[in-house]
Amino acid sequence: MSKYNLLTQRLLAEGYTADNYPKDKVHIAGGYHTASTGPLDNVYGGFEYNRVYSDNFLYKTGCGMYVKGSNVLTHMGYMGEEWCHENDNPVVRCPYDKAECPLNDNRLHGIFGGGNCIQCWCACHKTDEPYDYDHSFEKAEKDRQDEKRRKYQEYADAHNGRICQNHMYYNESTREWNMYYEPAICARMCSAQNGYCPVLGRELNEKRGNVYYDLKTSGIKKHTEAQYSLFDGERWTHIEKGMRVFKNPCSMDICKAFIKVQSDKILSDYKMNHSTEYLFDKSFKAEILNIRAESKPSRDLMQDLQDIRDGIEISHASDNEKQKKEAKKEKRNLAKQKNIERLEKKIIEVGYENLVEYSVDRVHADKWLTQERLEELEQIRQQKIKEEQEKPVQLSLFDM
Repeated sequence: MSKYNLLTQRLLAEGYTADNYPKDKVHIAGGYHTASTGPLDNVYGGFEYNRVYSDNFLYKTGCGMYVKGSNVLTHMGYMGEEWCHENDNPVVRCPYDKAECPLNDNRLHGIFGGGNCIQCWCACHKTDEPYDYDHSFEKAEKDRQDEKRRKYQEYADAHNGRICQNHMYYNESTREWNMYYEPAICARMCSAQNGYCPVLGRELNEKRGNVYYDLKTSGIKKHTEAQYSLFDGERWTHIEKGMRVFKNPCSMDICKAFIKVQSDKILSDYKMNHSTEYLFDKSFKAEILNIRAESKPSRDLMQDLQDIRDGIEISHASDNEKQKKEAKKEKRNLAKQKNIERLEKKIIEVGYENLVEYSVDRVHADKWLTQERLEELEQIRQQKIKEEQEKPVQLSLFDM
């Protein structure tokens, strides 16, 4: 460690060591150290204050705002400085968001974060002055939160209560509320399923369903260096029908709202998750067709036949999912059968009674094999032992 924090420097100057220090106030910080350098040469600079002790500290910002030790950020590494209790410079979020405050440490100037969430940091230093709530961070932060709640209520009143907290966003730069209605959030996490929706202003339809769509992909057939085809250069087209948007069914009202408000999200999400296809194949295209809200995916046989006549390859998402499940089940059964064969071979070699109790093999034998099968394996084992005992022994001239 190239530098001890101020707390550690002071304690060492007073004669304390890593074996002798006021344990009711401080402790040795964690972090990597070697046996040759000692426990104080850690990444946090040696000693740290105990949390229950530092929570009682009183700090003051450059603008004269009092801050309780329990409300500061205990550690922040920034601009080559450790802002912490131990260096008498912990930081607190400025409740006024003054980015270039002349009374603050200039290394902390500027806005941190982005989008709706921003913060400015103020450096604090210990003070022996008495705490004054009217000029404290705690009061300023309470006022900021009260303003936030008041503006939320004002926004709700201005929109006749047709708002939902799951869709509300507070812009800390402008200190204003806005609502961005995203039915996909409702389908995923809304607790008012089949209940009252404040945005729609009515009870949700109890009928449940999903949003289904058809995915049309196309591109140009290309040959590889090792193989050429007469079909190279022709355009291929495939439509997978009945794909669903939501993982689980939800109210049909939410499904219809999604189609009305967020249907563009389907294609944008697809492009984001399949960026590789677009990157390596400039001819690749994807289209979203026939977006609909249904209780279960419907099929149009006549349209399927027409698409096939047009040379389009057709598949249905439900059939694909069923095939994947069957393939997965078959793979599991095959793996299980191989494990059973291995287990039976071991039982023939060592015997069921010689399997260690509660071992994996013993548990699997009890689970997979019937008593009749265990008896058959024991008979096979005894037969092998008998054959081995009755096996003639070849004599050698050297044995005579």
